[in-house]
Amino acid sequence: MIRNRWILGLVLVSVGIIGLTLVFFQPKVYRMDDTFAISERYLISLNMRDLAIGEIMEFKQNFYVTYHEESTGVGAFEMLIDKGSGRIFPEYGPNMMWNVKYGHGGMMGGWSQTPSGQMSFDHNEAILIAQEFLDVSYPGTIAEDLHQFYGYYTIHVIKDGEIYGMLSVNGFDGAVWYHNWHGSYIQSRSVHEEGD
Repeated sequence: MIRNRWILGLVLVSVGIIGLTLVFFQPKVYRMDDTFAISERYLISLNMRDLAIGEIMEFKQNFYVTYHEESTGVGAFEMLIDKGSGRIFPEYGPNMMWNVKYGHGGMMGGWSQTPSGQMSFDHNEAILIAQEFLDVSYPGTIAEDLHQFYGYYTIHVIKDGEIYGMLSVNGFDGAVWYHNWHGSYIQSRSVHEEGD
């Protein structure tokens, strides 16, 4: 009987210590208010005066940030911010594989196309390609709010008047890549309001 009480007491103390540890040493969870500062620090570290922060969006799994060239208006690249660590890193998929100027292929000289805003498909054609994909894969969604990058377009996917997700269309071959790593959309914040 005494042994059982001793074991029960040990278990309760252990649970209490674990509970206190979780309360006092919980890692910071980064929120939308933190993203502009993180995005701006990253931009400063690049030391590329022509780049500016474009759009910041919060999704369930991560924050999404775009950077664009002020002189051309063309999107430069897309980044993700981890909600648990605050770490900023290049977005997967098209940003790395199709970006002919700032992606892996572009920066390492692996592309045959010269980095320019000119692509085989224009804005309207990219929206049509995206919509054809959505009609088959995500019925009831609409492709709109296109953003041009070097080598591809990123397009918001809308359902019932709200942002549902994103996809990208390759500007040279028309391939479609759905961004399935974001999770559900939460909110967006204007970068101009943050910077003023």
